[in-house]
Amino acid sequence: NYGAFLEKDGAGFRGQIKLTGFKNGDIDLSKASWIYQVGLKGEFQKIFTIEENEKAGWTNLKLDATPSTFTWYKAYFDSPDGSEPIAIDLGSMGKGQAWVNGHHIGRYWNLTAPKDGCPDSCDYRGAYGSNKCMTNCGKPTQTWYHVPRSWLQASNNLLVIFEEIGGNPFEISVKLRVPRILCAQMSESYYPPLREWLHLDLIDGKVSISDMKPQIHLQCEDGQIISSIEFASYGTPHGSCQNFSNGNCHSPNSLSVVSE
Repeated sequence: NYGAFLEKDGAGFRGQIKLTGFKNGDIDLSKASWIYQVGLKGEFQKIFTIEENEKAGWTNLKLDATPSTFTWYKAYFDSPDGSEPIAIDLGSMGKGQAWVNGHHIGRYWNLTAPKDGCPDSCDYRGAYGSNKCMTNCGKPTQTWYHVPRSWLQASNNLLVIFEEIGGNPFEISVKLRVPRILCAQMSESYYPPLREWLHLDLIDGKVSISDMKPQIHLQCEDGQIISSIEFASYGTPHGSCQNFSNGNCHSPNSLSVVSE
């Protein structure tokens, strides 16, 4: 069921149903009018924000608590030092939504991909197929979720989770993402960088786009250096990032040129 006015569509139990155990007798709900409720009370009250989170009346969670469904969790954490990107590891959770200091990170759903189906090499050429170039077989689809540093303060950052199917919030962690390997691939048919398009001779029509060469610029953050070049090929290399190999066409001095 989907579409506009879903909450007004027929819903609920079909058939005979009643609530029992009341002092004044049973309550027959067979002919009651059922509707969908869109949204949660916690969302309406904005308990995921710094200003309104105390409305929920939180209780402490015990370490041996049984994972429960449809549960709100909250915790506080300090921002890691440095300038590296920050991610929250939600691999221990099931399915739900997360907020940091009132900002919505998004939905998470830790589905595990099938173990079979990942090819040894990746090649997108030819007819399209959904099984082409699959990766991370047997692993969760996603566990790390980016949190912009601009959303954070030095300490007491509020993390709020709404979990739908159960999970262990004690294993949630805040991590730094520091890239160790950079890679890129470029063809002679690629367009040049946008900043080159502002060239006066290009605007005046003296230079054609086809006369300008594409460029790749690899660089580190401040204080970091490129320690080594692992692979470079001017030609038709095979594979993908971190798994490139020389193809039928290859210039033997590619690595030395790029390294220099």
